[in-house]
Amino acid sequence: MRNIRTLAAATYGDVTRRPLYYILLFTFALAIFGSKTLTLFSFYQEINMVREMGMATITFWGFIIIVVTSGLIVTQELEDRTAVTLLSKPIQRTDFLLGKFLGLVASLIPGIIVLAGVLFLTLWVMSQQKLPIHDSDLALEVKKGASPLGAALAITWKQFVLKQSGVVFEGALLSFFQTTILAAAAISFSAFFPTVVSVSATTLVFILGNVSSYMVASVENLKAGPLSFLGRLGSYLIPNLGYFNLQMYFSEGKIISPRYLGLSFAYTALYVVAVFLVSCSLFRKREVR
Repeated sequence: MRNIRTLAAATYGDVTRRPLYYILLFTFALAIFGSKTLTLFSFYQEINMVREMGMATITFWGFIIIVVTSGLIVTQELEDRTAVTLLSKPIQRTDFLLGKFLGLVASLIPGIIVLAGVLFLTLWVMSQQKLPIHDSDLALEVKKGASPLGAALAITWKQFVLKQSGVVFEGALLSFFQTTILAAAAISFSAFFPTVVSVSATTLVFILGNVSSYMVASVENLKAGPLSFLGRLGSYLIPNLGYFNLQMYFSEGKIISPRYLGLSFAYTALYVVAVFLVSCSLFRKREVR
């Protein structure tokens, strides 16, 4: 565990020290904040539309960071023989992959927090003039002993902050789960293939994972035995990232149940464990020189 922690910390520092990390973070944060100007014809659904686009933007930022950095922290070290020095020490190959994976996942957390905060700020700016604060609500809070300003803040807290922060938090958490699965796939691909191939494979997993449910349903509608079998086999091998894409649900401001979050976490953990059981067993047999 000490070797894994050391490698994870080094990988985290390597990723977060790169200027590209902050350039992408600033660009995507600006895109989230500027999305409120793209809702001219949304028929009074501006907040819902911005919330939906913001959730998708957070996930896409994580995907971009993964495909850009995974090859640099694994494939490049293998090609430059830097990994040979590490593996010649008492560091197991399993520790090498797990340390790189944990460091990459940890580097996603600050960015997701920042983007979620920008999304919440954007929703606050859009909702500030539309909060349904009624005189009866203010009078009720004042009767409880609150000042007029305190009453307005209490109503704002109940009607906006609690609701919107819960939705944004759950959306960001599901985005983190999805990018964690992608990080496991990217690190595994990078351990065996060149950068171009690993990036292409990770991108393919991201695309197919988001449409796998529709693909399986379409194949089963054809009622062809071999195709149905292949479709189901592919659905088991490729992660179903549609479980984490609830933008349409979040666009309505609904909060999902803790049970669904628990099942999403369990699915993420099981898939990551399965990926590393296969990749680590194969990486032990690979000749690194």
